[in-house]
Amino acid sequence: MPRYALLISDRARGAYFEAAHKVALAEIGLDAQLACYGDLAFAQVTAEPGELPRLLRASAVQGAFEVVGDGLVPLDKSAQFALHPDFVFGEKYRGKTNESFTQLMINMGLCVCPHAESLADPMAGRGTTLMWAMRYGLSAVGVEQDKDAIPDWRRGLKKWTKLHRQKHKMAEGWVQKANKQGTGKFLDFTAAGVTARMVIGDTAEARALLLRKRFDLIVTDIPYGVQHMGGKAARSPFETLVQAAPGWAQSLAPGGAMVIGFNSYQPKRAALAELFTAEGLTEIPSDLEHRMSESILRDVLILRK
Repeated sequence: MPRYALLISDRARGAYFEAAHKVALAEIGLDAQLACYGDLAFAQVTAEPGELPRLLRASAVQGAFEVVGDGLVPLDKSAQFALHPDFVFGEKYRGKTNESFTQLMINMGLCVCPHAESLADPMAGRGTTLMWAMRYGLSAVGVEQDKDAIPDWRRGLKKWTKLHRQKHKMAEGWVQKANKQGTGKFLDFTAAGVTARMVIGDTAEARALLLRKRFDLIVTDIPYGVQHMGGKAARSPFETLVQAAPGWAQSLAPGGAMVIGFNSYQPKRAALAELFTAEGLTEIPSDLEHRMSESILRDVLILRK
């Protein structure tokens, strides 16, 4: 069985900081081992050639080599994604989830549910997870409470579709009766054979806003210790999740995976896991914790239905 050396991208350090190598090895799996040559770091794994496409889609991997004796032979292989990377990496705004971290969460979900076809993000922000889902060929729906999300998302989509001459369709509508608050308004973006939808509303009402559909993956990155605005008052991320957990769990298809990025200082991992195990989900152990700052120790909770 071939031995591969997967080059760990410098982008991984920008996403995972001092824990970049640890997180990269955990994401790649297959008992990956770290090997360094000068300033270059590699994750070495023994795997069937059929595993290469998945390995090359790891968020920390830049390219692949085959280990031959004491040397490395570069492989003319690359991750195959739909849509130009600008649809994910091109937009810059305050509070944006790190793009590599978003990809890692999707990869973790696909490890649990490898044949997934659909994804929901119940705290969608400006659609980073939705665009990654489309690049993976997954249909996607995001719920976002900020009604400015749709015009912001539309603006970026128009820019990148024009620049890269991407064939596409856009459509707007309501999942419920039109109202001044904008609750239920949606924008559909169709390209590369799949559709992503952004719908406005409170994540606690996600079940209705998602039209009671079930999804193979639920992937989201919750606010890091700041107040999440929703309804009539400011609520902490955990208070919001207490109200949202039943609807999220009901929106996950049997055999599906839920992946949540969070600051382990608030909420605590055990408390967050308990919210969803009480809804019938099973926690899957992971080792993806990494420090972002003095006040943010980012971690990933993975659950299966």
